[in-house]
Amino acid sequence: MRILFVHEVNYREKVIFEMHEFPELLALRGHEVSFYHFPEASGERSAPSLRTTRERVRGRVHPDANLELITPPHLGGGGLDRYLAPVIDVPGLRREIRDGGYDVIVLYAVPTTGWQTVAFAKRFGVPVVFRALDVSHLIRRTPVAPLIRRAEHYVYRNASLLSANNPAMADYCVEASGRTGPTQVDLPPVDLSHFADEGVRIDRSTIGLREDDEVLLYMGTFFEFSGLDTVLEALVPEFARRPRLRVVLVGGGELEPELRRIVERESLGDRVVFTGVVPYAQLPGYLRLADVAINPFRPELVTHVALPHKVLQYMAAGVPVVSTALHGIVGILGDDAGVTWAAEPAAVAAEALALLDTPAEHRRGIVERQRDTALRTFSEAASVSGFEETLRSID
Repeated sequence: MRILFVHEVNYREKVIFEMHEFPELLALRGHEVSFYHFPEASGERSAPSLRTTRERVRGRVHPDANLELITPPHLGGGGLDRYLAPVIDVPGLRREIRDGGYDVIVLYAVPTTGWQTVAFAKRFGVPVVFRALDVSHLIRRTPVAPLIRRAEHYVYRNASLLSANNPAMADYCVEASGRTGPTQVDLPPVDLSHFADEGVRIDRSTIGLREDDEVLLYMGTFFEFSGLDTVLEALVPEFARRPRLRVVLVGGGELEPELRRIVERESLGDRVVFTGVVPYAQLPGYLRLADVAINPFRPELVTHVALPHKVLQYMAAGVPVVSTALHGIVGILGDDAGVTWAAEPAAVAAEALALLDTPAEHRRGIVERQRDTALRTFSEAASVSGFEETLRSID
């Protein structure tokens, strides 16, 4: 098949998740894969370009994969680009869909290029599989959220097929938009072997930790709804009672300034470690610095229908996990996966401390149950085969 993936984030710079894994794995299976991305700049802005460019690139997760990366015209990837892209991208996107000879389009985008993709594909007879991962209008606070919500509902309702990464997400899309077309759940591919690789090691001393420290770790984007501010506030009295308690925060995001304010206000500079974003190849080593890994997302719509990959990656890395009991992840893993579920972020902190106090043998049993569940549920080969069949199933 000739497959076009469309997303509104930067393929080269975005934290690795299924938007990289699915196209790269499909390319490895012999499909001709192109990826139309949005060249958003996370650091220095790139040089502006007034034309669409194409290049062959190697996969970020699977370097043996080879795909075509398509970059639309842009002004350097700054904030203004995000608002102009729905207009600037239209001519090139229209030509790509009309003339590209694609058998199917896999769409991740919503407000920037999503609704346009659906409209053009319908006109030119190219089927679109919308891959539903989150609630776009709730990811970040923005004055254009109502417009994003309208774009969401248009895409949900009009895509040829809607593929969600968990049942709660599928139910939300159908209920929110009144969709009547085919909808199904395709579990994401997770490179469990990468995170289970014990050959990747990071010495604790490299980030200022001691071997006898008690380490709680969070990895991922610091969203407003991540609950990390609540966790730090809840741990303030515990830092005084537990001199070896440390919190390691791997990643970055919009909540980071507030987290740093809490650290400064409470004089926790030597107790909370910000690593920044770390290379994908080193992530397993960083995860294994933890005694307990946490996912303290606040329980609300945007988190209940998501499937946070960090939980699966923690499990594969062999670290006991505490997470808020979110509908999407609980619906797939259930109560017997070894994960400790909590009602809200402060309870995540309390349960994580309780796990620190349990015997090592008990934690080893938890780790074994988690790994077994992850390997049984999220087979990369089975996931890609299932999604491949999904793409073949539509005309």
